[in-house]
Amino acid sequence: MDSLDTLDASFTEAFMRRTACLLKACVLLMLGCGGVEERVLTAPDEGSSAETSEAALDLGLVLVTCPVGTSQASYSPGLKNTPQNVTVSGQATFSNCVTVLGDPVTSGTSSLTSGVVQGFSCGDLLLPRTVTQTVTWNTGESSTMVFTQLRVGVQGTLSVFTLTGTVLSGKFIDATAVRTITYVTLDLEDGCASPEGLTSLSGLTTLTLTKLL
Repeated sequence: MDSLDTLDASFTEAFMRRTACLLKACVLLMLGCGGVEERVLTAPDEGSSAETSEAALDLGLVLVTCPVGTSQASYSPGLKNTPQNVTVSGQATFSNCVTVLGDPVTSGTSSLTSGVVQGFSCGDLLLPRTVTQTVTWNTGESSTMVFTQLRVGVQGTLSVFTLTGTVLSGKFIDATAVRTITYVTLDLEDGCASPEGLTSLSGLTTLTLTKLL
């Protein structure tokens, strides 16, 4: 009976540890996909990292979420309501990143490939368009991503854009990438109506990478 009691106790302990791991991973997943609100996540303590990775394996996902970030887009000449050739560039920073599975990253910077868009106007910001961006992580590694960008709606005084795509090369290759950018609607409208046009937009951004194993 002593050996059976010991076996039951070991089984119960292993089951409880497994359940706790799954709960931790589910919490991280829900926090990482929480929309456009700015959220701050604390990195898991060293003692729980192995358990979290094990849970992520069970879920069959590679997940990196960066819930805090800033984004800026620049237009030269300023974007107006009438079409013109415009050079578009941009940059973003991501922080408070949490890596559930894979080599960990904690922050990154992103650049939008600069180029001339022919016949571009303020109205085109509301239409789907393709953008290419490269994120350089704090580890020195990089991920090149291609997105389809679309304004998904207006929430009070804010305009929300969603970019959905894939990682084409580098770290986390083939992962699905989802990024949100939130701008103040008045900044967009006033810029487009001004004589010089919309020369820049700044807002908050988030980034989530997922990959089915």
